[in-house]
Amino acid sequence: MDWKKLITIKHLRTLNAISEAGSLANAAEILNLSPPAVTIQLNQIEEILNVRILERGPNGFIKISNVGYELLKLHKQIDNQILRSFQRIEQLKIGKTGYVKLGAVTTAQYFCPWIIAKAKKEFPDLLIDLVIGNRNEIIKALREGNVDLAITGRPPRVPKVDDEILGDNQHILIAKKDHQILKLLKNSEKFNKDEIYNILSNETFLVREDGSGTRILLERFLDTVGKGKQFDKKEFSSNEAIKQGVLAGLGIAMISASTAQSELKDGIIKTINLSNLPIVRQWFLINLLETNLDPDVMMFKKFLLENKLELMPVK
Repeated sequence: MDWKKLITIKHLRTLNAISEAGSLANAAEILNLSPPAVTIQLNQIEEILNVRILERGPNGFIKISNVGYELLKLHKQIDNQILRSFQRIEQLKIGKTGYVKLGAVTTAQYFCPWIIAKAKKEFPDLLIDLVIGNRNEIIKALREGNVDLAITGRPPRVPKVDDEILGDNQHILIAKKDHQILKLLKNSEKFNKDEIYNILSNETFLVREDGSGTRILLERFLDTVGKGKQFDKKEFSSNEAIKQGVLAGLGIAMISASTAQSELKDGIIKTINLSNLPIVRQWFLINLLETNLDPDVMMFKKFLLENKLELMPVK
C-alpha cells in the first residue's frame, strides 16, 4: 500500500485542527464535525502510516509524535501553496501576468520599497508583495513557502538555501548631532583602547532585543573595546524607536546604516568614527534550495542580482 497516495488534504487539516485545538473534541468544533468523525480521520492516518500520530492522556491531553509534526509541516506548505495559487489567480483576473512574494527582515524595510518600485517600472505586469518581519519570522515564512525570496543578513543553516550577495550592510555607531561624544572622539585614532573604553563606558547604548543581529555585532564590538566589561544598555523594540531615542539624547546606538540614511543626510544624526568601524556585513537574497522557482520569481531574482549596484542603498 502506497501511503503517499492515500493521505489527503482532509486528513492533514484534521490533524492541524487537533494540534491547534489541543483535543479531539475542540478540533471537532473547529471543523464543524462530530468527535467520532475526527477520531475516524485520525485513525485512518495512523492505519495508513502504520504509526502512532498522537499519544492520548487521561485528561484529553494530546502529544504529537515526530511523524505528526512532519505532517503538520506538510499541511502548512500545502496551505501556503494553495493561498499563493489563489493570489496568482486573482492577479491573472485583473490582467497581471506574474506574482512574487518577497520577504525582508526589518532592517531591510527601508530600501525594499524602492527596489520594488524600480522593478515595477521594468515589469509593469508583475505584482510584488512585500512581507516584513524579524529574522526568525522571515526564515519561517521562507521554509513554509509563504515567501518566494527573502532579503536578510546572515543566511540560515536550516533550511538549506541558495544565497547570493546583494551588497554591503554597514553597521555604524550613531549619536545625536550635538552629542558630546562626537567631540570627545573627534581624533579617536590618537587614543588607545583604554581611553576609548573610558569614554564609551559613560554612555548608554540603545539596543534591540536579545538575538538581534545588530545587537550581537554591538556586543562583540563592546567586548573588544572593554575586554568583557559591562556597558549600560537600554532595550528598544524597533529601529525607529532606537533612532528616536538617539535623537532624544537617551544614548548612542549601533544600527544598520540603511535604516538611518534620511537622518544621516539631514545631519540630525552623526556617525561616531572609530578605527574598527563601520562593521561591514552583507545583505543576501535567499530562496529554498530544493524549490523550483516560478518563471516570474526567477525573472525578479535575475533583475535584483543584475542591478544590485544601483538598487542597494549603501555602496
